[in-house]
Formats: sequence, structure tokens, C-alpha cells
Amino acid sequence: MTLLWIACALAALGVAALLLPLHVAMTGICLLGLAAVLALLWLLRRKKCKKGWSVLLISLTAVCMAAVFGGMAVIAVQGRSDSLGSGSPDFVVVLGAQIHGSQPSRTLRERLDLAADYLGKNPAAKAFVSGGQGADETQTEASVMAAYLAGKGIPDSRIVEESEASSTRENLLFSQELARQQGIDTARVLIITSDFHLCRAKYIAKTLGMEPSGLASTTTPWILKVNYELREVFAFVKARALAAEE
Repeated sequence: MTLLWIACALAALGVAALLLPLHVAMTGICLLGLAAVLALLWLLRRKKCKKGWSVLLISLTAVCMAAVFGGMAVIAVQGRSDSLGSGSPDFVVVLGAQIHGSQPSRTLRERLDLAADYLGKNPAAKAFVSGGQGADETQTEASVMAAYLAGKGIPDSRIVEESEASSTRENLLFSQELARQQGIDTARVLIITSDFHLCRAKYIAKTLGMEPSGLASTTTPWILKVNYELREVFAFVKARALAAEE
């Protein structure tokens, strides 16, 4: 019965994570998956099935968990800002995130503060703020981002709005196309985004023929960072699959 009680507890936590407005849905899904595994293990033992089935189930679960945790570790390590020396890229892409009305969310604000600092130190750089309008948003993320940077003292002439993208790949691809139209060299790109997002963003930039470097804002609190890194494991797998199809 211990296994069943643990399974029920994990399932309850998973449902709570899905229902509460804490942006930890992926954690909730994984908790529900683990609860299902424990419930199935309990059922196999209750039905006195051959031990080999239980061993197989435990082994597959362990392999999957090791792969996921390993992926999260890679994402955490690759999510650190690169050391930028002389000759830093002038082509800068700031990736969008959720907005609240005309204000950036905390995650987006941290990215923009990082961008404003970089632009202040590199007067030749031009920032492409990229993000379309989500179903629950009243305006484009790019417009909110541009207004925020302007409020930080960045001249409008150094900010380019890319307001059509709805994915990380489109963020980078559409910004690359706009930059080329303006005669900007896109061989090298500086991506400014959150720490959990940087690994995948840099990978996608490489598939688009760019040499990426990155500046990463720190995600807090830690539970959100863990949840986003967990989600990124599956998002990265999807990104690789899409790249393989091209």
C-alpha cells in the first residue's frame, strides 16, 4: 500500500501544479507520469505478475529520469553567459517573453535590463527585439520591449521591432532577415535571453548559419528555474527533430 499512497500523493501534487497559476505545468505533468509508474508497479505486485515486468518498468523509468536530469544539467551549464571580449557582435537579438498589458513580465524585464546594459557599453550595436502578440496579450511583445529600452535611454534608431515571431526559431529567423535587409552582418549574433533558454536558442541560431554567443539573465525563484529547465529538455528535443527534417 505504501507505493499506492506515494502515487496518490505525487498525483495530487501534479494536479496542484497544473491548476495553480505558478507556471510549473511541466513539473506537474512529470509528477503525474511518475505517479502513474508507481501505481502500475503497485498493480503488478498486487496481481503477482512475474518479477521481470516490475524490473523492466523500474529500469525504463530510471533510464528516462537519468536522460531528463542529464539534459537539465547540460541546459544549466550551457545557460551561462559567454565571456565577451573585444569585437562583440553588433547584431543583437533580445528574445521575447510574456507581457502584462503594456509592461514586461519579470522574466522579460530581466532580459531587457541585460540588453540595456550591453547596448550602453556597445554604441555600435543594434538590438532586434523579437516577439509577436500572444492570445492573452493586448499588444506585441516587441512593442513593449522597444518602449522599455527607450525608457532606459536607448535611442529608437538602435532598436528594431520584430513583431511576427511566435517561436524561438522564428525570433531568430525573422530577426536575421530584418538585419540582412538593413545591411547588417548576421554571421555572428548575440542572443540575450533567460539562462534556461539560452542553450536551445544558441543551437537554433547555429542551424540558421549564425555563430552565436549569449548573455543570460538569472531566473528566480529556483522552483521556476527548475521547471523551465525541465520543459527545455523536451523543447530541445523538438528543436533537434525539426532541424533534422530540413
